[in-house]
Amino acid sequence: MTEDEFEKLRARLEEQLRLDVEMLYEAHRVKLRAFETIRRARAELEGSEMPPIAGAERRPPLSPAAAQPSPASAPPAKTRGEPGTVLSGIEAALPELPAEFDKYDLERALGHKPSKATLARALDALRKERIIAISQKGTGRSPARFRKIQGGETGEPRDATAADPETADGARTAEEPA
Repeated sequence: MTEDEFEKLRARLEEQLRLDVEMLYEAHRVKLRAFETIRRARAELEGSEMPPIAGAERRPPLSPAAAQPSPASAPPAKTRGEPGTVLSGIEAALPELPAEFDKYDLERALGHKPSKATLARALDALRKERIIAISQKGTGRSPARFRKIQGGETGEPRDATAADPETADGARTAEEPA
């Protein structure tokens, strides 16, 4: 590729970026106008005055340089909690959960959304301790459903093969085909 071809390609890319940014800005303005229309209609229905929206002044289109995210606007870094807090939180919330629950019920009970991996490890640990069991495997966008095990709530040992065909280490029993 010659220097001239490189510069032409670069100029085309810069122009495309400018057009893309303008298109995004226009879509944003359309959304704002729709929001303002809904807001006005709601105010008319309620018979109230519409207070001005802070920061709703019109802004000029962004330049390609302004479209680059600044490092200061990066989302805050996630902080790790103490080890075992999710597991102990689930154990504490278990009595308030319904007999059959999913991860969304757990998130509501915990008051926050733990990472997928942390939640999976905690649920797996509770399964191995025979406190919960899988009542329905997750499929697609439907999360797995879990059920509380009666003996697990009181700490009583129970027959591992009666309700759950998997042994404590996750291996299949001899009766099940592979």
